[in-house]
Amino acid sequence: MGGYIGIDLGTTFSAVATLDETGRPRIIKSDDKNIIASCVELIAGSELAVGDEVAARLGMKGFNVGARFKRDMGSDVEIELGTGKHTKKFTPTELSAAVLNEMKKIAEEEVGEVIEAVVTVPANFKHDARDATMVAAKMAGLTVKNIINEPTAAALYYGSMEDEDLHGNYVVYDLGGGTFD
Repeated sequence: MGGYIGIDLGTTFSAVATLDETGRPRIIKSDDKNIIASCVELIAGSELAVGDEVAARLGMKGFNVGARFKRDMGSDVEIELGTGKHTKKFTPTELSAAVLNEMKKIAEEEVGEVIEAVVTVPANFKHDARDATMVAAKMAGLTVKNIINEPTAAALYYGSMEDEDLHGNYVVYDLGGGTFD
């Protein structure tokens, strides 16, 4: 049986969720954690590693760790990873694809094959950044149903958790590590 997932592709941390048996969203944990660091490292000149262990090496001498690259989505910026003669340059799209692929793997351990995904982006992402996010998702092997703004995702979650009819005005804040929407 396959599953449908939602991915918060965060600047500093990312998370993946699925729908529970009642149709409400539920975070899929990895090693008992709700989130993983959106950090990428080139290992042995060819393999990309993602997550908290990589983030622990951020800023350490001798390690080139890619972090906060989501801020440059849709641009021509290149980030050099690796050490010594084993370095390679990556675009923010390629590094985002590595994070999305990690989220997909986490989800597949619980829901089986991922059928479709929804990915969140900052509300201030321009068209080029949204397009780059779609390209990253395809590179990660995801079929993306839609890309939605992070505050919209938060509002949808809030609405899904309430059993009563919601009327009135609500303010939703996304106090993320990279953007505040």
